[in-house]
Amino acid sequence: MKRKTFLWLGCAIFCIAITLWAAWALRLYRHYQQIPPEPNVGNRASNLKALKETGFPFSFLVIGDIQNSLRARALLESATKEGPPSFMILVGDFVMSPDLWNHRLFLTEMAVESKLPFPVFMVPGNHDIDHTPSGQKKPRDVLTLEMYKALYGESNFDFTFNQCLFVLCGVDFNRPEQYLAYLQEALSKRGQGQKHIFVFVHFPPEGLAPYIEGLLPFNEKFLSLLETYKVTGCFFGDFHGYWRGQRKGVNLIVAGGGGRLKESQPEWGKFHHILRVTVDKDTVSESLIVSQKEFPVEDKLRHWTFSLLFPLTDNHGWTLDGLFLLFLSLSLLASILFVLSLRRRNGLELSHKK
Repeated sequence: MKRKTFLWLGCAIFCIAITLWAAWALRLYRHYQQIPPEPNVGNRASNLKALKETGFPFSFLVIGDIQNSLRARALLESATKEGPPSFMILVGDFVMSPDLWNHRLFLTEMAVESKLPFPVFMVPGNHDIDHTPSGQKKPRDVLTLEMYKALYGESNFDFTFNQCLFVLCGVDFNRPEQYLAYLQEALSKRGQGQKHIFVFVHFPPEGLAPYIEGLLPFNEKFLSLLETYKVTGCFFGDFHGYWRGQRKGVNLIVAGGGGRLKESQPEWGKFHHILRVTVDKDTVSESLIVSQKEFPVEDKLRHWTFSLLFPLTDNHGWTLDGLFLLFLSLSLLASILFVLSLRRRNGLELSHKK
């Protein structure tokens, strides 16, 4: 009798836990279904129209390598306490892997759950697009460059805002010369007469620090362009930490601490962070906002639910409702049987005592 009571207790606890997870997954699926056709996340004309020029000073946020982590939301909350910025730029690796459902999770977080009141622009990183040649076999739902452009717009993108030029360069290692040609064109044609110029690339150049892997192709040509056109600052990701330096008047900043930190990297610069850059006519200042919050369990649960469960239930959302009702019913049944078993056991114990 005692064993049966504990068995029903275990069943009740298990079913309640699964019911809570099913309710949470159902809520997450509802959020996923609310992604607008043209969210405020991406390099699109609609995002440019959402920019509101108010003159100097203005501020923008820079964060990198968030990899679908909820740490980004915590950092965003801290960074916007002083007021919303004009926009935010992601310097790559905003998802864990180049999978369509990873990107849908990212869009759910940014466009629906975070409810950002400002546009978000981005450069792709090595985790965001699969650049495997088209002739080779690809996994199902892998995100190609064409699919990336359908979701977010162009990987190479530039715009002017308050007399400043912003150039975002996506690097395709199959055609590495393209990013450099785009950068040179943007700087030469649209950089003249601007108060400040800012460039954003995921991969840092070689030589910043011994522990930062410099994977950027055409390293010296890239740096030479920054110097020739007197770029105010260039922002990178890829290295999961913070680093800042300068070369011939150009500020070089690595801001890849938005998500997972690697145990193998040195402690210097190893912290979760986001940058708030404030731009005035003649000066540019940076505020480094840090966070110690960790979300390892929820991050893994969200990723697992999106990548494994939602592909099976997409376009059949009713299955999640059914799953929730099923486990809710099982939870009630197991709880009732546990209570009845407990009462029966207590009744037998009292009768033995008499």
